[in-house]
Amino acid sequence: MSEAKVENIDAIRAFRTALLKFMDAANTSIADSESEAVATLRWLEVDQRTYWSNAVRKSQELVSRCEEAVRHKRIFKDSAGRTPSAVDEEKALAKAKRMLEHAEERLENVRRYTPKLQREILLYKGQVQRLNTFVNGEIPAAVAKLDKITTTLQAYVNLAAPTDQAAAPMNLPADASEATSQAPPEQPPQEPP
Repeated sequence: MSEAKVENIDAIRAFRTALLKFMDAANTSIADSESEAVATLRWLEVDQRTYWSNAVRKSQELVSRCEEAVRHKRIFKDSAGRTPSAVDEEKALAKAKRMLEHAEERLENVRRYTPKLQREILLYKGQVQRLNTFVNGEIPAAVAKLDKITTTLQAYVNLAAPTDQAAAPMNLPADASEATSQAPPEQPPQEPP
């Protein structure tokens, strides 16, 4: 049997408490991080897709209105019979086209990165599963072992020390006690001269 030197049972109890706190903190962190990942995926799939789809539609409508305004300026003449300048309308059209390109690019990014994020979340869950298994399997087993150790040590500490009567020989035969009392004391060996 192995030998251990235990000086303080309370230190084992404190370690047990710290282990349980770690288990709670780890479980909370794992749950929070998984929740954050799922919320981010939902934000990307639902909120961002909806937002940029609407932005594309609104930008297309704005481009159409600006093109119509430019066409209108080029076709119709003013009261003096001149063709009015369409510079402002062309600037507005260019700006609307840039907005449309930006919205289309963002919508494409949402479509492209949604499956990538789903894959990364699955990989993350696979990696965290090992930690989760350890935290929820090994730590409770270790806590149970620590409980058993502290119970055993406490029972050992609570054992009563033997009293003087218990240390005295009990019911020795009369001749055995006399033999031990009459035997000459042993002489220590003498050193050679």
